[in-house]
Amino acid sequence: MNERLADRILRLVQANGVLGLGEPTHGSANVFSWKFDLICELASRGLLGAIAFEDSYIVGTRVNRALNDGGDLAEVWRDALSLWRTTSISEGIARLQSINAALPTHERVRFLGIDSKPAHHAAFALLDAGSRATSLRRIALREDIDEAEVDEARRVCRHFACHREPHTAAAARQLLRYIDAYLAEPDLKGLHRRDTHMAETLLENLPDRGITVVWAHNEHVARNPDNFGGPSMGQVLDSRIGARYTSVGILCGEGSCRAIDPSTNTKEYQSVPLPTAGPHTTEMALRARRTDFVTASEFVHPGPRRFIGWRLDSSLTEAAASREVELRRPSTDFDAIVYLPSSVADTSMEHIRTVEADPA
Repeated sequence: MNERLADRILRLVQANGVLGLGEPTHGSANVFSWKFDLICELASRGLLGAIAFEDSYIVGTRVNRALNDGGDLAEVWRDALSLWRTTSISEGIARLQSINAALPTHERVRFLGIDSKPAHHAAFALLDAGSRATSLRRIALREDIDEAEVDEARRVCRHFACHREPHTAAAARQLLRYIDAYLAEPDLKGLHRRDTHMAETLLENLPDRGITVVWAHNEHVARNPDNFGGPSMGQVLDSRIGARYTSVGILCGEGSCRAIDPSTNTKEYQSVPLPTAGPHTTEMALRARRTDFVTASEFVHPGPRRFIGWRLDSSLTEAAASREVELRRPSTDFDAIVYLPSSVADTSMEHIRTVEADPA
């Protein structure tokens, strides 16, 4: 990590603040490595309190134990969403574990899972706590449940959300948030509430000291009052903690990313070429500036920018790809933007099939 760039970013972040670190795709190895370079630099300086990841609360607790107690990170990371089970992320977490081992106990970095999915881990936690609800057993087995079972699961979770054991109560809140975003309304019409729930989970688990880095897609960490029907996570954090929240987006040039390509009729992740950034995009404006970092006071662009998640169809024409991936959002919904000239596809930790889908 370039120390000068790390220091420029630090100047934007308040003490004990929250730093949202975005990403332009969910599968760019060089972007993931860049993020871990910054995370490890902050950890080495004793400035990092936690890394909050776009994965489930329960997975976060397991990773946190391994990160702080010297456990097998590769083993627990197999429980993470398939989206994140990549070589670069696995290596980055291992780097952080090594740094943690050399830090005093009070300076060690915590790992938080802030997403409400996948739900089966939380369901198992409530079953272990004594619930006998059929709906929870079905969720734990990743089976579909009907409307009556959704109501039952909600009632059970509300009961356990008051549990005296904090881990059980947190698992119940996670499952309640999953139900609200994914099951409460047909056709995922409540999915926009997922961002609010991620912000709430983060705020409930903020460490007592240090910067908390939030690892998520650009469109989660950006400030956006209408992110597909509701506020983005960054918008919620801004409204709740104000200037303590800093948002840094990461954009990139041409290349490829790890994604599911529907045109290949497979559910396996592979290297997929990125759609070309159009001449009117923020990416091209940053490329023309020949700089790797700009603050909102130095650079303003109306957009659009590319929005690429876990799925990318390589068969789209250039015009169709532009309509599919270009999101009309201004650069000013970030406090700063990092620009990397290319994207390199990450590789999978193991041969896996996609069980979970991530809409962002």
